[in-house]
Amino acid sequence: KRRNFPFQPYDDLIIIFFGEQSLKDQLLVCFVLLQELTSPRLIKSHLPYRFLPKAMHHGEAKVIYMARNPKDLVVSYYQFHRSLRTMSYRGTFQEFCRRFMNDKLAYGSWFEHVQEFWEHRDDLNVLFLKYEDIHRQNHVGTRKIGLNSFTMLTLTGRWICQCKPLTVPLSLAGRVGLWKDVFTVSMNEKFDAVYRQKMTKSDLTFDFCL
Repeated sequence: KRRNFPFQPYDDLIIIFFGEQSLKDQLLVCFVLLQELTSPRLIKSHLPYRFLPKAMHHGEAKVIYMARNPKDLVVSYYQFHRSLRTMSYRGTFQEFCRRFMNDKLAYGSWFEHVQEFWEHRDDLNVLFLKYEDIHRQNHVGTRKIGLNSFTMLTLTGRWICQCKPLTVPLSLAGRVGLWKDVFTVSMNEKFDAVYRQKMTKSDLTFDFCL
């Protein structure tokens, strides 16, 4: 079974398939490849905060976390699963959404993932961004958001690193408010109930009305 590893350096977008190797062996190869990349490195990861290298927990690297409202996210995630042969998902969106609400999809619980990073939003090396905020700012003019000496992210969707711009395909994440075209009334009510239950201890909020 083919798998792609969870780190994708944007300098040279790399997706490697390792055949029958175990996931542990695949990750070891990934870490070796990452160590060989010259600094500064820009690395994309879907890993939860607790699984990131301890050096990041100690502030030795900067983290930019992009969060998106979960209704749009689950629609986009469903489309992503349908588009890749390696995923081979052919179920209904209703079933996929139920799996999302029950934390039964790849990379575990979105609710735990986003809250874990939200708890570290005030760390000096963590910049927590919301996709909806970037979308909103795009309609009122371009600004820059940063934190201390953070690599800057302009709201036109380009990373600026060492004066070298790297295009980030934010448009691939889909339009804001996509969920309104897909969710039924009953599905939306169920989702809201699960969301309130799992996010009850968090003050993190999302804009579902854009």
